[in-house]
Amino acid sequence: MLKPPPRELFFSRGEPEDPRLGEIVRIVSKRDFAKRDWDVAIIGFPDDRGITLNKGRKGAAHAPREIRKWLYRLVPPRNDTKIADLGDLVISEDLAADHKRAVSEITFALMHSKKVLLFGGGHDWGFAPIAALLQTGGTGFINFDAHLDVRASSIPHSGTSFWRALENGVEGKNAIWFGIQSCATAKLHKDYAEAKGGTIFYGDSPSLEVEKFLESVQITMARCDCMDLSLDMDVFAMSEAPGVSAPQPSGVPSRIILALLRQILSFEKVRTFGIYELSPPHDLQDMTARLAARCAWEVLR
Repeated sequence: MLKPPPRELFFSRGEPEDPRLGEIVRIVSKRDFAKRDWDVAIIGFPDDRGITLNKGRKGAAHAPREIRKWLYRLVPPRNDTKIADLGDLVISEDLAADHKRAVSEITFALMHSKKVLLFGGGHDWGFAPIAALLQTGGTGFINFDAHLDVRASSIPHSGTSFWRALENGVEGKNAIWFGIQSCATAKLHKDYAEAKGGTIFYGDSPSLEVEKFLESVQITMARCDCMDLSLDMDVFAMSEAPGVSAPQPSGVPSRIILALLRQILSFEKVRTFGIYELSPPHDLQDMTARLAARCAWEVLR
């Protein structure tokens, strides 16, 4: 079940010559959503239990609201883009059941839209779009993150999403990480990802190897039927993104991430794009929320 987003988040200047996304995006029921095709569908997951289970700091449950608040104040890239906001998943007391319901909601959204934009929540919600895509064919993922999130655990949490992906259908050769911080990566997790055949690009290396990363993306894209793009906001340095679950003193500059998002999201095979681990209670002057909204804007081009 999805709950409609608050209407007060849909900003308008009241000036026809200066429209904002709050005037373009439509709040729609699932019934009305299924009556037509959309360019982008939006779903939020206001939950941070997975972060708590992974010993991170709470706060990401507030992220979907804050991302919408700043995203809907931005100018639409195109006025004719068809964008539907389906709202937020209604959270129950059973996290595992909520994860399964998220897969169903994303699967439904994919049936009627070119891309699905997801607002976490903890990064544990990052497995749901991958699980949904796996039902349609060969799936790969690209994860912008300071961490690999390949912790083996019988209890899913914010550090398990890509372990779950690699153990449930994604071939390791179709897994790419960008922005990983060496100081936040256990040898066990690095060895696991590499043994599976995954490709890791480190955010703290002397050279970010952007061109090599893009080559790897293109090769992987050619092998897959569809791709998931995942953005953990801790891929940025805390000087740009202080309001995250696990802040990093160093990280990839936002100008580089934005340029990469723009290129990767242009591929039709990238069907899902999730933004995770924004933690508004720890933010400073809404810096991280505004950056998350700016990243989300790229999918609307």
